Amino acid sequence: MTFSTENPFHGPIPPSIPLLNSPLATVLMQIRFPAILSVVKTEFVADFQEKIRASYPLYQLDYDTVLELKDNEISNKSIPNWRFFDLERSWRLSLSTEFLALETHDYRSRTDFLERVDTVISILSQTIQPSFISRIGIRYVDQIYGRLFERLPMYIRPELLCLNTQQICENIGQSQNEAICQTDTGTMILRWGSMPKNQSHEPSVVPPIDSISWFLDIDTFSEYRNLKEFDVDHISKSINNLAKRAYGFFRWTVNDDFLRACGGKV
Repeated sequence: MTFSTENPFHGPIPPSIPLLNSPLATVLMQIRFPAILSVVKTEFVADFQEKIRASYPLYQLDYDTVLELKDNEISNKSIPNWRFFDLERSWRLSLSTEFLALETHDYRSRTDFLERVDTVISILSQTIQPSFISRIGIRYVDQIYGRLFERLPMYIRPELLCLNTQQICENIGQSQNEAICQTDTGTMILRWGSMPKNQSHEPSVVPPIDSISWFLDIDTFSEYRNLKEFDVDHISKSINNLAKRAYGFFRWTVNDDFLRACGGKV
């Protein structure tokens, strides 16, 4: 059970090892920008939809509820959230007045995901034309259950296991931990722990499953106190670097035995 001794928050990133049975449950990328009020108009979003429609032909309109303070009174305000899906609904592209997000439960590789990100960023630049960005982030959530969960102490760094041992896990309702870290690419928020059957630490992101599970949620992002000019190349490189840093922490967390158990060639 040999683990990497590298610092996962800066320095070299290990080469990617494809996993036939990846523990990834969800991968999510988001770009935030100052509010573009015209996004509430169907005719304004139509050109964006036309350019992404071949890859994301299914459409659904949701509304996000936010609190608004006006004349010293707090009220609820509904903001349209345009959602576009592929035919299998395994990929979801969301556009609102203040963000663009791409999410999948069918992550195949970093290269594939980043190519999709580059495409939608370019289309966003051509059609919606944000002038600035305030935040860029990418989030990876792993969910380990079944036989992998039963052998968790053999695969995961003991610092992250805490009470997650097979002997007492049935007695623990749930166990959650959080750490906010600074890396050479930005901020990383880590959440990890165990969940009982039919529960999730964030159901809107990771659906509950009918099994005891252990999760690792790696959220890496860069925030700009002074708004950053919207530049497709800069955004693409930043997301790539954030994704690599998140992978670096994942590889620090697990050992080679885990990678082999998931079908990786080590």
